[in-house]
Amino acid sequence: MRQTFSPSSSIPYNKKCIFASKNFLMKEPDYSILQKHVLSHRIFESELHGIEHWIQVERNGLLLATETGADITIVRLFALFHDSKRADDGFDKEHGPRGAEFAKTCFEEHRFDITQEQFDKLYHACKFHTTEPHSGDATIDTCYDADRLDLGRVGIKLDPNKMATAFGARIAQKSLDANVKPESFREWLEDNQNAFRQPQPFRHSEQP
Repeated sequence: MRQTFSPSSSIPYNKKCIFASKNFLMKEPDYSILQKHVLSHRIFESELHGIEHWIQVERNGLLLATETGADITIVRLFALFHDSKRADDGFDKEHGPRGAEFAKTCFEEHRFDITQEQFDKLYHACKFHTTEPHSGDATIDTCYDADRLDLGRVGIKLDPNKMATAFGARIAQKSLDANVKPESFREWLEDNQNAFRQPQPFRHSEQP
């Protein structure tokens, strides 16, 4: 059965629309239709960097965004495009730029509706996700860490010093402290995601 992108029900997001301005209403991208298009234009059917990885990157990104404040529309689109143009499962150093250009083509064909500012962040994240340690932008850095948090699938333990966000680094450190095996990281993350979030400060209710 083909899997489709769907955010965790525990993470709120706007299903209907995003507002680009007071006068213009933009529809939330139809990820299932877009996914079919992206899958049909792959140049390599990857086991390590395919749909299962894309879905995990989306999940990771939505978790990270609860603290980083990232634009989750960009995070979800990044999950779909960042490895979409891999030529193999090895060190394909140009797959990021190819994925970015493919996203640009889809954007210009109006296959998804976002602002130019949003697209610029998506393009940057896709192009540099394997070469730039961090960008200084919360959304782009959330995309980077969403991908890095799935390195366990290829047997790599996380390094807190190589994460782009404080939240990502905290998760990486906790995984090391717990001696989590790379192949078990996905399950560990799923089981412990609520424990990673910073507690919200208690606010006294205002007195009448």
